[in-house]
Amino acid sequence: MSQPSLQYTLRSRGITAGAGQLAGYLAESIAQMEKGALIPVAAELPAAEIQVLRGGGFAVDGDPTVGEDPIARTTAAYAALLETALTIKSVAQALGRNESRIRQRLLQRSLIGIRRGRGWLLPRYQFQVQECDGQPRVRAVVPGVEQVFPRLSPEVHPVALWRWFTTPSTELVPEEGDEPLSPRDWLICGRPVAVVARLAADL
Repeated sequence: MSQPSLQYTLRSRGITAGAGQLAGYLAESIAQMEKGALIPVAAELPAAEIQVLRGGGFAVDGDPTVGEDPIARTTAAYAALLETALTIKSVAQALGRNESRIRQRLLQRSLIGIRRGRGWLLPRYQFQVQECDGQPRVRAVVPGVEQVFPRLSPEVHPVALWRWFTTPSTELVPEEGDEPLSPRDWLICGRPVAVVARLAADL
């Protein structure tokens, strides 16, 4: 992909970082990733671990497609989470709360944050966001996350959490014959929070 094409693709997805800054994010995410995030093929794992990884959104069935680099894809996803995340200040302003209250929720894990130095970044997927004058604006927190996120293990990788929260699950089918919903969409639709909280505890 040429440099102009790369820049266009990034900006069309709301990623404003230049190639150099994105490369920095990639280097940082590689340094932070634990060996456990580097997924081998399914044949090398116990059945119980395979099930956990599938639940976290990892593709563990078979060898990677020729030309694919699953580690690079996970690394890029982590970089994108960082680039599109929100600061404590911007979330507090959008929700009409004190910054101290947002920090409290991060410590309680009723909001998800990624440590960056001495500060935090809050991944955007946990908020309801709408476009206003071409700019994304936080409208509200996804309902029910304060009952879901504390049930998650702190060891779940940020990319696995994002994939789990935004990927349709066969455990979340509103009515017979309906398409599965992601945990995020299930909560936004006002469906029972306890169902998602139970899935979170098993992740």
